[in-house]
Amino acid sequence: MKIYQRYLLKPYFYFLCLIFPVFVGIYNLVEFFDKLDNITHAKLPWYSLFEYLFYRLPEIIFDLWPICLALGGLLSFVFLARGGELLAFRSLGFSAKKLAFPYIVAAFLLSLAFVVTSDFFLPQAAYKARFFWETKVLKKDPKGVIIKGKLHFRGVDSFLIAQVLTSSVNYLRDVTYAKIDNKGLPIRIIWAKEAFYRKGLWHFKNGIIKERADKFAPKWFKEYSMRLEFDPDTVLTVKKTPRLHQLYELWQQRQFLKQAGLPYTLTESEIAYRLCWPLLTVPLLIFSLPALIGQRGRHALGKGLTLSVIFLMLGLLFFLVMKHLGDKGIASPLLVQPLSLLVISLAGFVNFRVFRV
Repeated sequence: MKIYQRYLLKPYFYFLCLIFPVFVGIYNLVEFFDKLDNITHAKLPWYSLFEYLFYRLPEIIFDLWPICLALGGLLSFVFLARGGELLAFRSLGFSAKKLAFPYIVAAFLLSLAFVVTSDFFLPQAAYKARFFWETKVLKKDPKGVIIKGKLHFRGVDSFLIAQVLTSSVNYLRDVTYAKIDNKGLPIRIIWAKEAFYRKGLWHFKNGIIKERADKFAPKWFKEYSMRLEFDPDTVLTVKKTPRLHQLYELWQQRQFLKQAGLPYTLTESEIAYRLCWPLLTVPLLIFSLPALIGQRGRHALGKGLTLSVIFLMLGLLFFLVMKHLGDKGIASPLLVQPLSLLVISLAGFVNFRVFRV
């Protein structure tokens, strides 16, 4: 990394360290007072709300990521302009694109690293937050829980372990079901690649069944249907929404739903959103920075910052509108969300010409 790039990025990281605690703190403060009445009605100590907010932290950071990184870039240029450094760089022949380049690369690398790391922490933390809320605040009985992506359910006389593929438990993969007697000894054991619930029956596909009556001799089957003592509504306290899955689980879910002829738009939307939302920082910087860099003199800083923030908001609004179109099935989310990043970036390059920077 060149000396001038390190010099430019120093205020960027400084502002990021300042902006994130402020924005996250404001978000948590609003959340705290919003949820305090629920905690009181549940007869829990008020400080237990901090446990819920702790689990919510990765999701909050994810929601604020592109806004904080883009705003940090804008404030860094304001800082450089007020101190005269920006004018000095321009006098030495540095173009606006050359000045913006370190910020764009840094934002891209940080966002890419965040996409990878958040995939490990976000689903687990989001599930713990929802589990805390459903069981401790809403007082629901936690019959089934998700551990490392697997559903573990203990019925009256049965066990079920499986990977949940939808927001309910209607569709499962890698299923292990065991029915036991009052002494805890197995009566029937089923291993199946897939299972789904329809019209009061559970349908197992491509698996093995062992029964005590047959001395647990294994029998292969392509499809085996039976009525169990539980239905999907009684298995999960916390519904396994797309946000609670890791990306590879979401992709498996999409493939399964597509093969089964079931709607998979929301699954695709979550995949695209988890990949594109953090990376939105880069197009937002490209789109908003020219309005700030293109201004001259200290008195133009207010105008430049105002315009750049407006462009930032317009970029966010455009992305969210395109995401909404994907959620409604008007266009493929895997296409429309990445396309929106490209459109915002191209509009940013147009802005570099419009503001003559």
